[in-house]
Amino acid sequence: MKIKYYPFLTLSAVLLSCSLLSSCISLDLDAISGSTLVWNSGSNNYFNREAYTTLPGPKRLLINGEVEEETEIKLSRFPLRTVTVKEAIYCPEGDSIAFRGAFRYDGYALCDILSTLKVDKDSKEDFWPPVDIYIEVRNEQGDMTVFSWGEIFYSANPYGIVIAKRVTRVIPGKTGELWELPDQTQLVVESDLISERNIKSPSRITIRSLKGNYIVDRDPVVLENDPGKLAVMSLLQDTLAVITDMPLDLPLISHTTLFYGNSTGYKRVREFEGRQINRVLAPWFPSNNYRAIRSGMMSIAGVDGYRAAFSLAELINRNDHREPLLVKEGNSFTLYAAGDAFADRCIKGLGEIRLVNPQ
Repeated sequence: MKIKYYPFLTLSAVLLSCSLLSSCISLDLDAISGSTLVWNSGSNNYFNREAYTTLPGPKRLLINGEVEEETEIKLSRFPLRTVTVKEAIYCPEGDSIAFRGAFRYDGYALCDILSTLKVDKDSKEDFWPPVDIYIEVRNEQGDMTVFSWGEIFYSANPYGIVIAKRVTRVIPGKTGELWELPDQTQLVVESDLISERNIKSPSRITIRSLKGNYIVDRDPVVLENDPGKLAVMSLLQDTLAVITDMPLDLPLISHTTLFYGNSTGYKRVREFEGRQINRVLAPWFPSNNYRAIRSGMMSIAGVDGYRAAFSLAELINRNDHREPLLVKEGNSFTLYAAGDAFADRCIKGLGEIRLVNPQ
């Protein structure tokens, strides 16, 4: 069967499209919404209004610490991952926040970089799960920041922390404001509210595990006899407070989740109801302590010796509204890691929340 072709219909459609397009462009911009604009570049992709800029920086990364062998890796062997961020930094001279711009970054994810690394952690003999591992990232200028193993490998967004190789400004449609571009590669954390961990030109990663007076005893009786006392500590010998009940002035938040463990898989549907841990910790670890946000690592441990590392930033400096919850269940405290895909950092029978002194 032959299909008839009507050229006049095609011509009419083209003329109509041109007429509509020209009428849209000639409209006063203040009279239409941003969603109806036809952009000269990037079409409907608001993160693609200019060409990317390649950032100079180290091409290799040294990895040492609690590993089987110190390793130097070539960054270009890894795929580029994309993150979008709104950057702001703390200005100590004015005690204020300075907005630095909105950007799209393409870079090498820490998840990819560390995926094939052979870790040899000090605590493996009595505590094999990798939840107590954390990393320190440094550059040649001496800047250092920290990340927990969990926020890289247990996170629901494992590719949100990158060493940025390329950058593109997210340009406001009406103002056309051009934010100042970074001048070198930098660490970028998509989930951070204040960009204190975005250090320039990282060149070294050191693997560590939590140190402390942990006594591992997974007998259920230990949890049954939990005294219900949660110590908040600045260092191993410095107790700031002992919490025995939840602060009732804080709002109660509920999360329903499909509970899924990294080792044991699907468990069941669970509901956690508690208070955001950033608000519970605010009297001792306020969100405006930006120096601590960059380098603070926390040990969160149960009375049975089970523990997990959390960076202070992932507890109190999030922009994704997935702060962990502190839950009171009977006489015991439980931590629910709301930003994790896995259940492994959800800790029962909490005994301590302690700041780990960075080395």
